[in-house]
Parts: sequence; C-alpha cells; structure tokens
Amino acid sequence: MTQQILEYIRDTYGAEPEYLWRATPTNAALRNNCTGKWFAALIGNLPLSKLGVKTDKRADVLNLKCDPMISFTLVDNERIFAGYHMNKEHWISVRLDGCVPVDELKALVDMSYEIVDNKGKARGIG
Repeated sequence: MTQQILEYIRDTYGAEPEYLWRATPTNAALRNNCTGKWFAALIGNLPLSKLGVKTDKRADVLNLKCDPMISFTLVDNERIFAGYHMNKEHWISVRLDGCVPVDELKALVDMSYEIVDNKGKARGIG
C-alpha cells in the first residue's frame, strides 16, 4: 500500500518523498510544492507497539496534517493514531498495511495537502 499511496501523491500533487535522514533511510517527508510545508511524513517499518498496538508486527505509517476537530473523530488507536513523533493535536498517523481502505487514505492525504496549501490557492480552492 505504501507504493500505491506514494504514486497517488506523485500523480496528484507532484510531490516526491524526500529521504532526509541517513539514520532512518525508509523515512521520508513529502512537501507541498507551492508552500514548501510538509503535508505527510512516511515512517517505514515502524513497530506498531510504538503506537500502542499490542503486537510484535511492523508496518509503514503515514503521518498527515489533520484539523484537530476532525482528528478527534478519526483516531481509533487501531488504524489511525495521534501523530507519532509529531504534534498530536495537528497530525495523525495512519497505518499503511491495508487496514485503512485506499479511498479513505487518499481522502486523508487530500485533506492534509489542502491544510498546508495556503488556503487551497494552488488547487483553486478557497
């Protein structure tokens, strides 16, 4: 699912993952091309126990910007979590192991992009 969502981001927004951290080569930032702000951060192969899931499994996780009023309804601590290593009020972490349907995931990516899109001017929103 990770490659599928990265392709969606590239095809929809022209954003490519930036692998910025030598110590964690599977982690990447994705920026809004107009504002330069991050709208997503990929954490590769994260132990799900770090998110509070009682398992020894690992999964890729995508951190996304989220309106705090919406994140309150989304966070279920099974599929979607308060942002891992991010401001937990303004970010969510979403598992990329298939437990979130791809259409829902794309909608969350779209919302995140629009939040950092300088009020949507780059896409004709607002």
